[in-house]
Amino acid sequence: MPTYSNPGVYVTESTLVNSAQRSNSAQSTAVFFGTAPRGPLTATLINSWSAFKSFYGDIDASHDLGYSVYHYFANGGRDAYVVRVLHTSGSGTLASTATTTVPYYPSGLGGASATLIAVEASSPGSWGSGLTVAVSGGTVPPTASVIPTFNLTVYLNGVEVERWNEVSNSSSNNRYVTTVVNTYSKYIKVTSCPTPTANNNWSWFTSAVAFSAAVDGAAVDDADYTSAISTKLETVEGVLLLNAVGRTSSTVVNALIAKAEARGNSFVIIDPSSATDASTIGAGTVNSYTSSSYGAVYYPMLKMADPTKTGPAAIRDTYPGGAVAGAYVRSEVARTVAKAPAGYGTDIRNAIGLNASFTSAESASLYDTYGVNLFKAIPGAGIVINGTRTLDKQTPGKYIPIRRSLNYLKQALHDATAFAVFEPNDQRLWDRITMTASSLLGDFWRSGGLKGANSTQAFYVICNETNNTSTTINNGEVRVEVGVALQYPAEFIVINLSQWTGGSNTVSNI
Repeated sequence: MPTYSNPGVYVTESTLVNSAQRSNSAQSTAVFFGTAPRGPLTATLINSWSAFKSFYGDIDASHDLGYSVYHYFANGGRDAYVVRVLHTSGSGTLASTATTTVPYYPSGLGGASATLIAVEASSPGSWGSGLTVAVSGGTVPPTASVIPTFNLTVYLNGVEVERWNEVSNSSSNNRYVTTVVNTYSKYIKVTSCPTPTANNNWSWFTSAVAFSAAVDGAAVDDADYTSAISTKLETVEGVLLLNAVGRTSSTVVNALIAKAEARGNSFVIIDPSSATDASTIGAGTVNSYTSSSYGAVYYPMLKMADPTKTGPAAIRDTYPGGAVAGAYVRSEVARTVAKAPAGYGTDIRNAIGLNASFTSAESASLYDTYGVNLFKAIPGAGIVINGTRTLDKQTPGKYIPIRRSLNYLKQALHDATAFAVFEPNDQRLWDRITMTASSLLGDFWRSGGLKGANSTQAFYVICNETNNTSTTINNGEVRVEVGVALQYPAEFIVINLSQWTGGSNTVSNI
């Protein structure tokens, strides 16, 4: 049995069995790892395409991340975390951060300058070299006893992007520049703000101050992604859909799968490699991935609308992970995670074609042997997801809705029973836990998430003296056993059609 040291709720998972005997914060949230022109390197929560642009800039043809996030929201996605990946460690040129110092003249124009504030770009990369800042006097003038206020304007490539009025470099002012800028600015951070001496003869350096040159560093590699995967999600909670945009190496994919398995409540959506022939895709690429129920791979790349262009050329071969994640969320909201995110109701919006096609035999081999989920163009329905397999080869773990249902229930049960921590450990608590868990599972069953003609066939909850003994009570533990009858997807509709020659009746009228 595991040992417990940190108070809280612990949800484990038994071996999957094919038997009925055995929102909330559990709603899925996407996480995208990728490169962008600018933006924070930490996991940053966004809830719209506009929010993405404010942090990371508009779509850039050199970076696939923006396209994936754009199509995520276009396909029904809601909240998402974005992790910008940059080459900040290892060999080769490392990314640097642009900086500058804004001066002022405490003894009047022409006197020796002093540092008003020192600032740096809000994130590393060459984009910061395009920053400039300028200051001007505020409404509070300098006196022998009063530190004045000033206005700070931020420009990117000559265009004003932010303005902070009536800020002060006095820490006692409620608009202290360090607090205001470092809390709200998406472009700069104040790194130093010396306490000035009150002086009635200040002069501002009103010309724009340029930032130092900065670089993006060497091209990002697998090590940059695995480092981000292992370190950037430690404070992110909830059920996650993980996608490293356009990264298909087994090093990165298997790191994502390992992260999802370690979290126990997350799932990996894997983008296709550049390969378009079935033998290379299966044996050469997908076969190198960990056989796990926590990940699914999709092929091929999609021809999708390119919002950066207009006219007939506004088409781009796009990695589908973002659009697929959006379709996952859309299906989950409409039908719960028990509904396979595939079929006629799961079309990919903005998709107008595929960059590769496969024969029926190739499709069957990729799907049944390797668990590759293919897209299919269906007249009247568009481009739809035509598969619901994970990388696991065994039933029931090979089905996406089975894994995602378990992920959902683990998180939902965790959240629903959090109230029980530090409560008196007796029959009254066990009854409350049983009622809470049963109510949650009952709702999931009634929404179609569990099979069974009644709740007894759909699930059970045991939390009583049979699994809570004096030993477990003395150890501060409450044991809860939950069994659920999960829904299996209908992959193959088999219709047996035969010819029948029927008789006829002759009716005579007299």
